[in-house]
Amino acid sequence: MTTIRTGTDLAAVEDVVDAVAAHGERYLDRVFTLRERTDTGDDPERLAARFAGKEAVVKLLRPTPDQAIPLRDVGIVLDASGAPRVELSGAAAALAESIGCGPIAVSLAHEGGLAVATAVALSER
Repeated sequence: MTTIRTGTDLAAVEDVVDAVAAHGERYLDRVFTLRERTDTGDDPERLAARFAGKEAVVKLLRPTPDQAIPLRDVGIVLDASGAPRVELSGAAAALAESIGCGPIAVSLAHEGGLAVATAVALSER
């Protein structure tokens, strides 16, 4: 049976600014991939959108309480046309495979100090 899976998240740009101010590179390296940092130029609005995208994808995957999904296992990168694309690795890729999840589409937006993301995919299990 094919099901539609969705996930949505909202992130405050100020939270990203505060985390970078408090933890600097440690925070950035724990949460974002090098590709994400390159794509965003470490701009807080764009990082907040990536953070919301990661959280939306994790919500779509619906891990059980004992399944940890590191945020770095969910990459939100730009494709050749500049549109956001999801790249999974590690635990996120394993969970997606176990539920028969097809490619994940993601949409990002940021304005007024907030960033929002929605992720959608089809799952065969």
